[in-house]
Amino acid sequence: MSFVKNIFNKIGGGASSFDCSEEVDDEEDVSETCSTESDDTGVYSPDSFSPANSNSDMETRLNLVDGNTRLNRTLDVAETGPLLGSLNLDNVDADCSTISNFFGYWKNLINQEAKFQSQLNDLSKELSVRDAEATKLRFQMDELQRDVFAKSAGMDRLQTELNAANKESEAVRQKIRHLEIELDNYRKRNLDLTEELQNKTDAYANYETETQSKINELEGVIRNLRIRIETLESQIKELKEEKEEIEAKHAELQSERDEERKKLAETLDGAVKQKEEIEKKWKSDFEKLRTVNIVKEQELLDDFEWKLREVQQICKKKLDDKEKLIEERLQEAYKEAEQKMEEAQKMLGQVEALKSFEVEVQQLRNRTSEQERALQQMRDQQAQMMQAEANLKNETKRLLNLIEIEKENLQHIQRLHRQELLDKERKLKDTLNQKRNEIAMYWEEKLLTECARLKEEMEQIHNEEKYYAMESVRREKEEEFQKRQSQWENKMRECLKEIECLKKALDQKDEYYHEELVRVRSNTDRDIMELRRLMDKIDMTHHDNYEKLVLQHDDEIERMTEEHRQQLKEVENHWKSKMMDVSSNLEQVKSQLEQEAQEQIESLVQQHRNQLGNAS
Repeated sequence: MSFVKNIFNKIGGGASSFDCSEEVDDEEDVSETCSTESDDTGVYSPDSFSPANSNSDMETRLNLVDGNTRLNRTLDVAETGPLLGSLNLDNVDADCSTISNFFGYWKNLINQEAKFQSQLNDLSKELSVRDAEATKLRFQMDELQRDVFAKSAGMDRLQTELNAANKESEAVRQKIRHLEIELDNYRKRNLDLTEELQNKTDAYANYETETQSKINELEGVIRNLRIRIETLESQIKELKEEKEEIEAKHAELQSERDEERKKLAETLDGAVKQKEEIEKKWKSDFEKLRTVNIVKEQELLDDFEWKLREVQQICKKKLDDKEKLIEERLQEAYKEAEQKMEEAQKMLGQVEALKSFEVEVQQLRNRTSEQERALQQMRDQQAQMMQAEANLKNETKRLLNLIEIEKENLQHIQRLHRQELLDKERKLKDTLNQKRNEIAMYWEEKLLTECARLKEEMEQIHNEEKYYAMESVRREKEEEFQKRQSQWENKMRECLKEIECLKKALDQKDEYYHEELVRVRSNTDRDIMELRRLMDKIDMTHHDNYEKLVLQHDDEIERMTEEHRQQLKEVENHWKSKMMDVSSNLEQVKSQLEQEAQEQIESLVQQHRNQLGNAS
């Protein structure tokens, strides 16, 4: 408020007081606002004094005091209106600080009371829960004792069953020994059968040696035939050599064709590179003015591509003609080689026929009689050999049948033996697993019962210790609670006495503060009116300055637009003259590049024609 007063004093040199009637109205307004503000602060409300709702007598007293103070306040406002200027603000600030400290201390006491009450409730709940748990544990201990008696009877029963199982296991061991003896007998019998098989295999090996000797005789005949085949193969090799010579010629022709293709490809690559270089030149020269000369540039590129296509077509035609000539030569060479092969085969057939005829003529002339005798002897030997061969075949069939029968018998005996062994082993494993499982289950149950018994004993001891500890803690807490409760009651009595004293002081301070608030409200209303008057003046001056600035800004914008238009006209004229110069230069450069490109294309075509003429 002092800051606002200083502002008004500087601007207007002080302000006159308002009329008495207006001051009375302001005092009435202030009294109304003060009453509402006192309700909002919570100084006299019972809720602010009882957050835990623990003292009903205190609430009734505070309500009565609140009503009396409000009545006194309304009566004193009308009587003590002109005496507000003589109060001291420093005393008011000191009283406010003491009241706030008192209320803070009082609230802390009430909060501590509520906190201790909640702790007491929690401890009582925990005690009731732990009593219930102790009763529950007693019932569980009784049930566990009953289970122990029942399981001890079951252990006696399992002991008798274990003795019976031991007797059965001894009987099973005797059976296993008997089966091992039978296994040894079967193994001996198996060895005898293997010896018989070995003897029969030796006899079969002797028969194989005899047949092998006959096979060797037939191999001698085959060797003679192979010698004759080798002579024919030598003639075939000669024909193959001629064929290889023809293929070598074909390869030479193929290499020549590849070389020509490479040359043509190199020329084409050179033309393409030149084309790329020309395109790069055109792009670098006409990149800035591409929008103006797109049509003409496209025409030049089309003409150049058309000429390149013509050159490529001519080259392709020449390559195709050369490939056709080479293929025709190869076909002629293949035909000549086939004709020579056919003639050689015919000559070989004639030679073989003549040789066979000469040998037969000589034999007929010189050894007709000897041949007849030899033929008769050979026929007799052949008949004997056929008879011996038939006998041997019958004997081999009979022996093979016997071997197969013996093999089947042996396999059948081995199968039966293996099956019996597997059945007995499976039965033994089943019985052993059963006994092992029974023994394991017995000892497992015994261990579980023993562990359960020990666990129950440990839990019983733990529960007893826990119960004694809880009882001692509960006694200590009850004693501590009673001490704290007595201390708290003494403090509450002292606090109530202090509260009554402070209430009286608060009533006095409330009256003083109410009068001071009325005075301050009147001063603030006067300051606000003065500020509004000043703000209206400032708004008027600001509006006038704003209109002046707007007019100046419009004039400046018109001047700048005219200058900008003149500059634009000058720049347009300048760039039009430059564009005319650039277009003339571009036409000259374009004509020069067209001439250079035409000359290069003609030189390339001439070089390509010269190369094709040299190649042909």
